[in-house]
Amino acid sequence: MMSPAPVSAVVPLFNGRRFIRAAVESILAQELRPREIILVDDGSSDGGAESLADCPELRIVRQPNGGEAAARNRGISEASQPLVAFLDQDDLWLPVKLKAQMAALECDPPIDIVFGPHRLFVEDGVQWFRQELLDKTLLARLPGTLLVRRSVFERIGLFREDLKLGSDVDWTWRASDAGLRFHSIAETVLLRRIHDANASMDMPQFILGLLKGAGASLARKQRVAIPRPAGATPPK
Repeated sequence: MMSPAPVSAVVPLFNGRRFIRAAVESILAQELRPREIILVDDGSSDGGAESLADCPELRIVRQPNGGEAAARNRGISEASQPLVAFLDQDDLWLPVKLKAQMAALECDPPIDIVFGPHRLFVEDGVQWFRQELLDKTLLARLPGTLLVRRSVFERIGLFREDLKLGSDVDWTWRASDAGLRFHSIAETVLLRRIHDANASMDMPQFILGLLKGAGASLARKQRVAIPRPAGATPPK
């Protein structure tokens, strides 16, 4: 058996009891397991964390409900490993995820963030409006597709907790604006579940988050483009 990878897997949980066991099992089924799995119970009331009492591999931390960004940030703060990976409670990692992403990092150490493709699957009875995306391999920098050096969060900060949705998009824009190195692998790493309680179904909040993130990114670019007098302190 291979030694575990130096990865902290962070799984936010909020009233996701019906999904969470499958998510955790997909981590435990990795060809290269992470060294630790941190489940952040973000104020759940459905007993999801308690239902995993038979999983000694988990470290469960609890906090009052603060939203997905706050839960991810708590997981990052609890992480002890030099690499961090995320999995939403309703999604599934494919078995090759960590092994393939670790190989990419080992081949090219200057890489900061590795991501890979994902596919969608729809629960029975759910009306999904983007049928053309099904059965396709999709490329997006979703949290569940990333493997990130923990030092990156020290350089550019954590997820914005003031954004109900879209904090992950804002974070990847910040990473790009800071010049961090992204690398995409060919292997599909994530199955993203579409169901009737998906947070992304709340389109007004999702669009609001995207607009705030885009506005912040534009402001950063404008600050960099404005010439400053010699000796002036760069804006933060």
